[in-house]
Parts: sequence; C-alpha cells; structure tokens
Amino acid sequence: MPLANGHDTEANDTLIAEIGEMAAKIQQPVTVLEKVRDPEASFEQKSHTLMMESVDKITNQWVTELNHVCNNLKTVEQMVIAQAAKTKEELTKLHLLGVQAMREAQRGDEVAHQLGRELQSMIGGETVN
Repeated sequence: MPLANGHDTEANDTLIAEIGEMAAKIQQPVTVLEKVRDPEASFEQKSHTLMMESVDKITNQWVTELNHVCNNLKTVEQMVIAQAAKTKEELTKLHLLGVQAMREAQRGDEVAHQLGRELQSMIGGETVN
C-alpha cells in the first residue's frame, strides 16, 4: 500500500471508482411512461363510475344492516308482548287466588264465630238456633 501524501492510494482508487459508477447511474436516461389515450375523459368517467358503485355498495350494506335491526326489533317486540301477556295472566291468577283466599278467610272467620257462639252457649247452657 503505497502512501501518497500520507493517504492510502488503493482506498483513493476505490473511492474514485465508486464515484464513477454513481455518475454513470445518474447519466442513464429516465424511463418515460406511456401516455394513455385521452386520459382526462376516461379517468373522470372511471372515477365517477367507481364512486357511484362505492356509494351503492355502502348504501346496500346500510340497508341490509337496518333490515336486520328492524327484524331484531320485531322479535324483541313480540317477546315483550308475550311476556306482558304472561305477566297479566299471572297477575290475574294471583288476583283470583287472593279473592278466593279472602273468601276462605271470611268463611273461616264466620265458622270460628259460629263455633265460638256454640261453645259459649254450651258453656253457658244456652241453646243456639
């Protein structure tokens, strides 16, 4: 490795070769893209068509989801109506049972009073009609 002015000449040669390669790459011709026939008209129509199709697709998706929501709401509505009818039926049964229990309690009171009067009359020696 001979030194020239205190520098490695081999390293200098490598650096000069790399700079030459970079310069060669920079000087290569730039690739030109091929032009499309009437790009403004076809691009605008294509963009418009794609946007319209996208809006239609999104609209259909929303309508489908809303239909699912409506169907689910109808199902929930029927469940609420069925549960309300069942609750009304149970309340009616409880009411009728309560009325029957009240009548039985009154009858029990009347029987207890009657038995009490009869016992009183037996203890007191009086006859009950």
